[in-house]
Amino acid sequence: MLYSADRLKKIFKKKVILNLTDLHLEREQIYALIGANGAGKTTLLNILAFLEPATEGTLLFCDREVKYREQELLRLRRRVVLVEQYPILFTRSVWKNVAFGLKVRGLSKSTCRERVEEALENVGMEDFRYADAHRLSGGESKRVALARALAVNPEVLLLDEPTANVDSENQEIILRVLKKINTEKGTSIVMATHYLAQSRQLAHQAILLENGMLSTVNTAKQNDLTAPEKFF
Repeated sequence: MLYSADRLKKIFKKKVILNLTDLHLEREQIYALIGANGAGKTTLLNILAFLEPATEGTLLFCDREVKYREQELLRLRRRVVLVEQYPILFTRSVWKNVAFGLKVRGLSKSTCRERVEEALENVGMEDFRYADAHRLSGGESKRVALARALAVNPEVLLLDEPTANVDSENQEIILRVLKKINTEKGTSIVMATHYLAQSRQLAHQAILLENGMLSTVNTAKQNDLTAPEKFF
């Protein structure tokens, strides 16, 4: 099992933001995390990325309980990468942005070069390698952020609204890349989204959050004519 959560709660200023009695996510699957704004999607992603602990409950990763000690968290964060809804790109070239995580890990120049080229090619941004990252469009910026995540070869890729405020062409590219890395590399993916149509197109399972609680888990590609296409 990739993740197991038991009686997981996140409380902020006495308000329960997340309240999951039971949640299990399997390896090498694509999950669409669906819900309205404020449903708890981003909070759950941050917990799954080991960026913040739950207030109560237990979280297991690969069948081992997560202990919030600095050394263990560093190890876990090198296996799981979160691409935020509004990714921050450095005021440098696209190449240097994608190479950043590799340099932090101390990889050789030749390995960095190979990984960056592969990641840029995967997202279709190889022609922008020397471009100023801050001059890119919103969709291009998200593709660069995705390339930066892919370059470190994560076991788990978490994405917060990866296609929000992105034109249809860039949406299709991003979704195609996610499908490819799941199929070819077995990368486990959890993607927060407002759109049921995207979950049907890409995900193996859909997880519906309502007011911080797990409402249902269904096969995403199932034809549910009663479900809305978008949660607001």
